[in-house]
This record gives sequence, structure tokens and C-alpha cells, in this order.
Amino acid sequence: MTVLRDISFLWSMLHVFALFLLLFEPRRPWRFTLAVSFAGFAALLAGNALLMAWMGPSIIMRAAFFTCTVPSALLFFALSQYRDGRFFFLFCLTDTLSFWLLQITNFLDRLTGDTYVVLLITRLLVFPLAEWMFWRYLRRPYLELQRKLDKGWWLFAAVGGTYYLLIMFTSVPVGTPMPDADGLIRIILVLILMPLSYFTILRSLWQQMSENQARTELEILSTRNRLTLDNLRILQDSARALSQARHDILGNLGILQSLSRQGEYDKLDEYLALLTRQTSQIVPLRITAHPIVNAILSQSAERAKGSGTDLRCQVELPERLSVPDEDLAAFLMNLMSNALDAAEEMPQNRPRWVEVTIHIRGKYLFIEGQNSFARVPEPGEDGERYLSRKGAGHGYGLRIMEKVARRYESELHTQAEDGVFVARTALLMPSDG
Repeated sequence: MTVLRDISFLWSMLHVFALFLLLFEPRRPWRFTLAVSFAGFAALLAGNALLMAWMGPSIIMRAAFFTCTVPSALLFFALSQYRDGRFFFLFCLTDTLSFWLLQITNFLDRLTGDTYVVLLITRLLVFPLAEWMFWRYLRRPYLELQRKLDKGWWLFAAVGGTYYLLIMFTSVPVGTPMPDADGLIRIILVLILMPLSYFTILRSLWQQMSENQARTELEILSTRNRLTLDNLRILQDSARALSQARHDILGNLGILQSLSRQGEYDKLDEYLALLTRQTSQIVPLRITAHPIVNAILSQSAERAKGSGTDLRCQVELPERLSVPDEDLAAFLMNLMSNALDAAEEMPQNRPRWVEVTIHIRGKYLFIEGQNSFARVPEPGEDGERYLSRKGAGHGYGLRIMEKVARRYESELHTQAEDGVFVARTALLMPSDG
């Protein structure tokens, strides 16, 4: 009957990986991640099977930390999108739950005669059930939790690691004698406390994320109100400018006609250039159909007008996007603020310009900002980002943009050369369904 025990072990090992992958976010495409994962899994499975055949099944529970935990942790750490407390908490969560299920099924088999029949049947059932519950109830909120909350994970990872070691060292491997009454009570208490502790941790993390979201929504509401007031003022200024332009158009046409009749073509060209400059200074009321993007770009256009910066917008967007307004606003406001700041440092005798391009490419929202700059930005300590010259309390714009980009499976690419700074990304837009 030991074949039933061995089959149950191999089945359990497979589903330990499956539980982890359900909540895992890789830094590389899933096809590559799965290929490497299953290659690593096959190697670990073969190694542990050989170890069981050589030293008996009880060795697995004692040696699992070195034969399963450490190698798989190193493998998935290299593949993970998050190389911080989020990774280690997830690793401890899924491994501890798996060992918890192994211990529960082991005890059930002991209570029914220690024949390994119940061991195999219960493991065939409980691991797929656990995966279904992960997929049905935990996966989407947990992935959202990982993406939106990046603080507080290390403490909970330490708690999870402690429980992982505790359940390993108090476990009773298959084929070993049961402990005395005191030892059994300690094991049962650990088995009861483990799920309660993880439930408390996840609930605490969710509450923290909800509070952060509430603060973010208040900030976004405040930003929208400010953008609305600014655009109302821009609307009034543009309306007055257009009204004045309508009033002056007949007089301007008369002047142009007179210059043409007199053959004053040089003066005609000069006057047309003057009218063109005056017209270009009127801030457009509608740059794009998307209301938030239009509000941000209109506000940027007014600022550019005041600083003598040439702002060029190549934007083609529908009224609605699946990227939430708060993420879009956070990215664009920092992009435009940084670009205009850099352009405004240019001397008066050199061209100041900013160009922004936004459009949809398949499933991606392409956003690019280019601007002139007077001083080459200084790279940060990581060599990939640039330092702010504004002093303390500044320099977070690129970090915020990078964080938004990674939230949508992209990267923020920056480049500064030949007097032109470029920042671009392509956000993978969530499906509306």
C-alpha cells in the first residue's frame, strides 16, 4: 500500500506549485514562467522521490525545508514581479497552507487505520478544492492587494515564516509514531491558529488597502475639482479671445486686402505671421474627447502659453478608457509637470518645446512625452532614473509614473540625449469585461 502514499506525495507536490502560481505575478511572460517553473518542479520532484526511496518517506517532512522550500524560493524569486515582502508572504502563505493540508490528511488517515487509502483520497480532493477556492474567492482580490499595496508586507511575511517553521517542526510525518497527549494538543493548537492568523493578516492588509484607496479617491476628487475650475477659467479666457477675434476679423481682412492691393507683400507676410501667432496663443477648448486627458492637457497648454513654451499635442483617444482616471491622471500630470519644468529652464534665446503623443495601439495605451532641456539630468543611484533639482519633497514624478506603468504590465522608458528628454510607456489596458 506504500504506492498509495507515494502517489499522494507526488500529487501534493504538484498542487503546492499550482496553489502558488494562482497568486503569483511574474516579471516575464507567463509562457516563459510556466516553462521554467515546471522544469524546476520536475527536477525537485525527481530529487525528492529519489530521497524518499533512499531514506524512507518520513525524511521529506524533516528535509523539506532544504529539498523543497529553499530551491523553489530561489527559483520563483528570480521569476517574481515583486522582490520584497510581497513575494515572501505569498511563498509562506501557500507553503504553510500546503503543509497544513498534508498534516490534516495525514491525521485523517491515522484515525482510519493508517492504510494510506484515506490519505490518497483526501489529498486527491482537498488540493483541487483549495485551488478552486483560491481561484473563486482569493485570486482577484489578492492580486489587486499586491498591485496596490507595497508597504507592510515584511512584518506579515515574518509572521508567515514563523508559522511555516512552526508547522514543519510540529508535524508528524507519515509512518512515524504519534506524539503523546501533550504533543498532540500542541499540534492541534498550531493547526487551529494558522488559518486564523492568515485570515487576520489578509483582512488587515485589505483594510489598509481600502483606507489607501479612500485617501486616493479624495485626492483624485480634489484634483478633478481643481482641474474643473482651471478649465472653467481657460474656457472663459478662450471664449473672450474668440469673441475678440470675431470682432477683429473684419478689420484684419480689410488690412490684408489693402496690403494686397498695394503690393506690400512683405508687410502682408508679416501681418499674417502676427495673426498666426495671436491665434496660436488661444488655448484650445478641446484637445481630445477624453475628459480627464483633455483637462490635464488644457491646463498644461495654458501654462505653456504663459512661459513661452511650444506645446504640441498628438492625441487620439475615445471618451472612455478602461485605464482608471486616477492612474491616468497621476501619470499624465507628472509627465506634463516634469516636461514643462525642464523646458522652462531653457534660456530665452533657445526654443522651449514639449510634445506629447497619446493613442491606442491594439490592447495598449501608448503615452510619450518629449521636451527640450538645458541641463542634462543627473542619474539616480540605480542608474535608471533621474534626480530632481527642486530639493527635498520633489523628485517623485518619475517614480509615480513608473509605478503606474508596472501596474499595467509595462515599464517606463526614459532617455536624455542631444538636448531632448523622452519618457514613454505602453499600458496594457484592462479588458472591460
